[in-house]
Amino acid sequence: MNQLYRALHMPPDRLLRKLRGEKEIYTIAVRPLPTAEGTEPLPALGGEAYTQLPGREGFWFADPLLYRRNTSRYLFAEAMDLATGKGRIEVCHLLDDGTAGEWQLALEEDFHLSFPMVFDWNGDTWMIPETGSDHSLRLYRCKEFPTGWELVQRFPVGAELCDTILVDRTPAALTLLCSETKPDNQFYVRWRRYTLGKTIDPPEPLPGTEPPEPSGEPFELVPDEAFNLQHREYNLVSRNAGPLFVLGEQVIHPTQVSTTVDYGVYLQFLARRGNSEVPLCAALPRAVRIAGVEPRDLIGIHTYCRDDRMEVIDARYLTKVNTNS
Repeated sequence: MNQLYRALHMPPDRLLRKLRGEKEIYTIAVRPLPTAEGTEPLPALGGEAYTQLPGREGFWFADPLLYRRNTSRYLFAEAMDLATGKGRIEVCHLLDDGTAGEWQLALEEDFHLSFPMVFDWNGDTWMIPETGSDHSLRLYRCKEFPTGWELVQRFPVGAELCDTILVDRTPAALTLLCSETKPDNQFYVRWRRYTLGKTIDPPEPLPGTEPPEPSGEPFELVPDEAFNLQHREYNLVSRNAGPLFVLGEQVIHPTQVSTTVDYGVYLQFLARRGNSEVPLCAALPRAVRIAGVEPRDLIGIHTYCRDDRMEVIDARYLTKVNTNS
């Protein structure tokens, strides 16, 4: 996007603060699932303030995704190096009281990584991070939890896919939902669904013919039908904001809403209705409280994840930043 155009359409107060040297950065914040009388079980609809997780000088943290291993909870996230402008995946241990252990490096490549989807499948632990700048989708397997990961396969997709989530999982295949960005304006996205499964052995060749060359790859990625037929075209709302979760008897899909000049402004929660989805509620910055962040500084709510005890968000806010690592 043209930065001058964005600046001209920015709220005057924010533009002035940025001209004075403030930056837009992200922070991860956690809280227990709200249970008090009169509160609702989704963010920005009541409950206590979120608590920021400790960061590290020279970095900000975003795209938090929870993963449970036995009785322990881990939080995987994008760690953005402010000096290089490149993200990598880090992980910390997150306790039930909201305190976190030290961030540890889990995965780094020569290109930007973010949105680490971590899941179990067929006895192993896997990760599919966002690797859109590589125009690929990549499957990693955990060799030594939580910081040892190996690349199993790279799938070139010829597009910039972001924020992949798991829609379905069987022993034979995974159903993945990605958001494909529009090449000339990455605020616009559309859903792309894929099936990732084990490579099928080719049939026996006909008599007198040569057998096909084996691919040598353990998996194949196949484009699937479009998910949610309302969103086949590029728009400002079809970007995943976290994994699916069940609330009562409803499957809830967190999504991220942008504007024509601002990325990741607020969260929209959709509820599954047959083959489609309908809006359930939204989480706007002005309705979210984060301890230590002034309400006037908060300009975006970007990602949401939860388990049976905790919910986690990341938020974009304005502040003075030291870019030295």
